[in-house]
Amino acid sequence: MKAKLIILTALIAMTMSGCLVKSLHPFYNEKDIVYKPELTGIYLGNDSSSWEIRQHKAFAGLFKDEKPGNSYDIIYTDKKATSKFVAHLFSLDNQLYLDFFLPDPEGTDLAVMHLVPAHTLAKVELSNNRITINWYNEEWLMKLFNENRIRIAHERVQFDLDKKDQDSYQVVLTAPTADLQKFIIKYGNDPEAFNKKKDSEYTFVLNKVVNK
Repeated sequence: MKAKLIILTALIAMTMSGCLVKSLHPFYNEKDIVYKPELTGIYLGNDSSSWEIRQHKAFAGLFKDEKPGNSYDIIYTDKKATSKFVAHLFSLDNQLYLDFFLPDPEGTDLAVMHLVPAHTLAKVELSNNRITINWYNEEWLMKLFNENRIRIAHERVQFDLDKKDQDSYQVVLTAPTADLQKFIIKYGNDPEAFNKKKDSEYTFVLNKVVNK
């Protein structure tokens, strides 16, 4: 139970903090998905985290073996806990992205029923046995909304009921996938859209140590 509570705490911290761009709908269509078997393996991150990436296997029916899919299971471990994501690699406007989804949050049944699953988006760069993951920056997105520079369906969700300032809100995109992709293409080359600051805790450089 203690381990589950630690994982739940880490999940809430990632979901509710104003750092990652979150969406209720996926950022990809099936036609956009790219599966690269060479991506599977065990990686060490620049922040001492470990990442195990393996091919996702989907339910194929009762009494049948699981069917290999075109997505990935990503088992992410840091100093506090381990979380398992399902991720889809996809190509849009000749650039690669990863859509992360957390299918099975853990904790008490009552706690899990309070959580709303969301997709998060990162831009991906591949080179030899290295992966660089740059998360879309929610602070940048909030700034665009505050300056009325973009129009895309969203909600501002208050995550700290004790505060009334704008720092106690996060943006959750509610637009359909088609609108999300127009947004991605428009800002795909904007350096401010990503958390690319030096030593940013939301830029992960992964170096492969074992093939899977």
